[in-house]
Amino acid sequence: MPKANTEKEWKFSMLPQANVFHPTLEEFSNPLKYISSIREVAKTTGIIKVVPPEGWAPPFAVDIDKFLFTPRVQKLNELEAKSRCHFQFMEGLAKFWHLQGVDVKIPHVEYKPLDLYALHKAVLDFGGYEKCCSGKKWVSVCKKLKYKDKSPANTIRQYYEKVVYPYIVFRHVHCGEKLASDDKNITVELIKEKMEKTEYKSPSNTEDKKELLYENLFCKVCKKGDRDDAMLLCDECDEPYHIYCLNPPLEKIPNGEWRCPVCLAKEIDNRQFGFEQAKKEYTLSQFGQMADNFKSRYFKMSAADVPIDRVEEEFWRLVCCVDEDVAVEYGADLLSSELDSGFPTAENAKTDIEKEYADDPWNLTKFADLKESILKYIYEPISGVKIPWVYVGMCFSSFCWHVEDHWTYSINYQHWGEPKVWYGVPDSGAQDFEDLIKTEAPELFTREPSLMHQLVTTLSPKLLYEKGVPVYTLRQQPGDFIITFPRAYHAGFNSGFNFNEACNFATSDWIALGRQCVDQYKEFGRYNVFSHEELLMRMVGKAEGLLLDAAEALAIDLKIMVDREAAQRKGLSKLPTEYLEFELVPDEKRVCRVCNSTMYLSAVVCSCHPEFMYCLLHAKNTCPDRMLTLKYRYTPEELQNIPLAVNQRLPALRRWTKDVRHKKEAKEKPCVEELETLAEEAVSNNYTESDDYIELRSVIDKAHQCIKVTNQLVAIKRRSNRAHNTSPALKITPEELDNFLKQVKELPCRIPDSENLQEHYSKILEFTERCDRALQKNLSRGQYEDLLKESRKLEIDLPQIPLLRQEVKKVQWVEEVVELLKRPTLTFSELQQGLCSGASFPNTKQVEDLRDKLEDKLMTGQRWEEKAQGLLNSRPRPTLPKLQKLLKEADKSGLSLPSAPAVKNTMVKAVEWVRALSDMKLEQSKGHYTSVKQLEAVLVKGQMLPVSLPDVDRLVVKVAAAKSWHDKASKVFVRKGFSKLLEVLSPRGSLATDNSRPLEECLRESTAKEFTEMKKRRGANMLRTEQEERGVISEDDNVYCICRRGWRTNKGVDGAMTQCDLCYDWFHNKCVSIAKHKDLKNSEVMKDVKYLCPVCQRTKRPSVDQALGLLISLRQSGLALPEGVALSYLIERAMEWQEKVRGLLTKHRTFATHTDKQAYIDQHVTVKDRNQIEELMIKGDLIELNLEETTELWNLLNTIDEYVVHEKKRPSSKRSSPHSKASSKPPSPMAAVVVAAAALPTKRKKTPSDDRSTGSGSSTSTARKRRKDKQNTGSDELCSAADCVRPEGAKVGWIQCDTCEKWYHLDCVAVSDKEAESIEDYTCPVCTGGS
Repeated sequence: MPKANTEKEWKFSMLPQANVFHPTLEEFSNPLKYISSIREVAKTTGIIKVVPPEGWAPPFAVDIDKFLFTPRVQKLNELEAKSRCHFQFMEGLAKFWHLQGVDVKIPHVEYKPLDLYALHKAVLDFGGYEKCCSGKKWVSVCKKLKYKDKSPANTIRQYYEKVVYPYIVFRHVHCGEKLASDDKNITVELIKEKMEKTEYKSPSNTEDKKELLYENLFCKVCKKGDRDDAMLLCDECDEPYHIYCLNPPLEKIPNGEWRCPVCLAKEIDNRQFGFEQAKKEYTLSQFGQMADNFKSRYFKMSAADVPIDRVEEEFWRLVCCVDEDVAVEYGADLLSSELDSGFPTAENAKTDIEKEYADDPWNLTKFADLKESILKYIYEPISGVKIPWVYVGMCFSSFCWHVEDHWTYSINYQHWGEPKVWYGVPDSGAQDFEDLIKTEAPELFTREPSLMHQLVTTLSPKLLYEKGVPVYTLRQQPGDFIITFPRAYHAGFNSGFNFNEACNFATSDWIALGRQCVDQYKEFGRYNVFSHEELLMRMVGKAEGLLLDAAEALAIDLKIMVDREAAQRKGLSKLPTEYLEFELVPDEKRVCRVCNSTMYLSAVVCSCHPEFMYCLLHAKNTCPDRMLTLKYRYTPEELQNIPLAVNQRLPALRRWTKDVRHKKEAKEKPCVEELETLAEEAVSNNYTESDDYIELRSVIDKAHQCIKVTNQLVAIKRRSNRAHNTSPALKITPEELDNFLKQVKELPCRIPDSENLQEHYSKILEFTERCDRALQKNLSRGQYEDLLKESRKLEIDLPQIPLLRQEVKKVQWVEEVVELLKRPTLTFSELQQGLCSGASFPNTKQVEDLRDKLEDKLMTGQRWEEKAQGLLNSRPRPTLPKLQKLLKEADKSGLSLPSAPAVKNTMVKAVEWVRALSDMKLEQSKGHYTSVKQLEAVLVKGQMLPVSLPDVDRLVVKVAAAKSWHDKASKVFVRKGFSKLLEVLSPRGSLATDNSRPLEECLRESTAKEFTEMKKRRGANMLRTEQEERGVISEDDNVYCICRRGWRTNKGVDGAMTQCDLCYDWFHNKCVSIAKHKDLKNSEVMKDVKYLCPVCQRTKRPSVDQALGLLISLRQSGLALPEGVALSYLIERAMEWQEKVRGLLTKHRTFATHTDKQAYIDQHVTVKDRNQIEELMIKGDLIELNLEETTELWNLLNTIDEYVVHEKKRPSSKRSSPHSKASSKPPSPMAAVVVAAAALPTKRKKTPSDDRSTGSGSSTSTARKRRKDKQNTGSDELCSAADCVRPEGAKVGWIQCDTCEKWYHLDCVAVSDKEAESIEDYTCPVCTGGS
């Protein structure tokens, strides 16, 4: 948990801020040129921040879910130098005693643990152990350790002598550390002398004791083999020591394992400090979640809400506090080439914006190879130098104080995340910084001289500030660049989760510093990242392309390099030599064995270890000269010639640079041709990369552009006096012309004819003044147009010209609007166009008045439009009066309103609908009725109108009632196949209805026609039957039934047929579904049942009472429908018919009970009476109602026909078929005589032999069952066998089943002729259950 800062007087905000720069887009276009331009100012703070121009934001090119890395673990209290000394001292002290078999416990003084490291430092501050003892300084030591009184002084002294001082002496003797100046080794010698006279006993614990008695063992110190009881054997190297010969000596033989001083020193100094790798691998998103959770838990608030000042204070408190253990993780030095760079690259760029930033010079993946960078001559992809490293930080993760490799520049870009806090010390304070940290932690540098190159040690910037070391700070936000300068120490930490990327670069000013850095590396034995000499030689190889600064710096450093190499070789001139191309040897194979420097120019190799190399400076420290060989890359002559390539180029380059700069600064400007000569020289000598050439080229280009513009402007001046000028104008404003003249004046070269432009510019100014005066007055349209004509001659864009054009347009607009307002009718578009055209004009009284009038008109129209749309779309719908009122307002407005036609059209349709409804009612009163569909159509039209009409609601109820009644009546009357109720309620045939005649009159007329047509049809059907009997009927007339086929077709026999009792037509039983008629199922009673065909019986024929109920319900509803009229007329016909029939039946009531019916008929029934009965029966059958009297009439007529005289013929009783001679009908339906048939075939059943038999029509079973067709033409006509064999021949035998009455060939049912003659009752295989 964070603690409050106890040092209230100090705030990190007191640190001075480092330089911050905001380059322009032009400056930002060349990174290294910009950095060079600010170098002198920027390097004073060591680190700087560069904020890119607004809009520069490269897209992040890393997939956060695929970026896998393993971070480092950082323990904050081990980072600070003093804390590191404390940890290392305590760790070494504990290990010293533990490896000698002693477990040291931290002593407590005055109830608190004694800080042994602080005790050690306090004793050193007072001159060392001897000084503290002789000078009685232990009380002062107590006070320095912040104890209140002097009482613990002796206790502290004893602890020091017993625990600390032996370790200090050991470090002095075996590790080379110096004692305090006043400490002598007197105490050690006294102890040793005393211990030599002491007798020692073996340890009591036999398991842990050391075996002390050895033969032929001699102490490594005194070389004596006596005193075996005081001899110890090292558990590591098995070397023997007297315990009193040790320094410091031991008072007794230790328990457990023991290490000798040599092994102990190795063990204690073995620890190398660094950061451990974490055990977990993260993606960016996982690491970010962990980092945010840590920060939120630590500060107990949202990670984004923690102030950065509080994070900074807490970070340094934790770093400087030894007692608090806080560890964080840091994804540092992650190679971008393996894990992806945050910048887009040419390989992964897909979008246009990614491709743009992939080529941006500030993209760090290519920063080290920019043209001004010295590192471009290093061709190897060095990680962290040329190849960027990426850094994934979390709160408190840090980077310790360090300088960049080889003291190069570094650049760091933050892609996103929370700020990174930086601290920097400029190169001017680098030595002071190094001296301070060595003073604060000398132990660290004693053990590791190159500690500052390891990025593992830090100091608080507060300490640097207080000690006078120049230190600066910066806070890097996302999108910021941080640049560190050569030898500028820098450190910092992350305030939260972020992602940064960094690389190194070097400019020409670095070359000398790079030499100094390599020399320091040699002093500290630090490995080189690259060979400085090899880099210089690569530059020499590209000398023809070097810029002046780089060439001059290179020439100086080459001289130092060559002179030093020559001097060092001079001392080794007697050694044998051997040529070696060092660049072909891996870097790790050409490292000096002593100083670890990378060699390129030369090296010394010893024959005893040829795999090792030594630099010339350390060659004498190896083997004798006779075993050494000098390896060289260049001979002495070649070495001396190395600078020539650069030195030969420098004079010409310096002269050219001097000439260019002289031309730019000369009082008398040169002409453009002189500058072009210098540019051509630069191209021929390969100076084109230099900034001077680039600037020179820019000046020449500008000069040519100015010459071009000047020529055009001079041409304008010459054309201005011509009356007719057709040349294209150069569009330029006075400001642009003024800026152009200034540009011409500022150019470091002469522009021809530029002095003539001032006169033209004066004319322009004079014309501008006249225009300004004219615009302040209200001139006529012609005066303004004259000024415009004059402006065209000047061929220049003046700000007054648009104003003049505007004045012309304003005058024209005023004239047009005045004419517009005089028109009787205006459209919206005209008003809007007028307002739009006048919107840009200045607000004068005339313009405002006209605009107000147009706006009033437009607002009036818009309000009417809103009102019209509101009415048309309103719920409830508007009434007709409202629409009429709205149309009157439209007429008064004087506007052509867009919605007016729609309102008017709606009004017209509504009036027409009301009129149509009134006309319909009028027609109904005249007897012309409207159907339900017509009512529905009228209703739909009314409902679609956006007008509230009262008749619509009433019509809705009326239509619903009409539909309900119509549906009910249809269920009662309409049969399948008849869809229209009116059709089946009306007499047969077409209804001759028109609007001029009442429906009832048409129905009565149709009734008479219906009866006449039926009589004709009955006669025609009887005549056709007679013609069939005689065999004279044509094929066209031989069609029956609803299927309109004959009895025999090409497909075979159609089967039994039944005759309609009304129309006398024949119908196939299958076609009319005779089997479904409950009255016709039994063939024995078929002759006693009346049959009407589907054509004649069109309805379900409900009773008269049902029909009356429907009619009453219709009249009660108040509806007037044509179906109602037809139903009323149908009922009226039925009642009139019933009245007539009942009178006739009453007349012949006694006939049924009369004993001698023949006598009764002869006396009371005439042919006229019979015909009258038949006519009434026909009329009754034509009425689509169930009338019981029709059956009584039919029965009466049949009875009369049975007892009529034999010479009279009567119509056939539909016994069998139209082909049976015994059952043919009379040729005319009005024939007076009928033939009584005693033995006719089964009624309504036609047998296969009916039209083939030549017998008398016997009704016996055998005769009926067995028939042989002697005139057969198709033996399979009516055979019902599933597998009919279709017998052929002159005579084919048949037999009929007495159960199903189906006919079969004898051959098909396996019955012989004799068997058929003897069978009385035959049952077919199907009826018996066979197959």
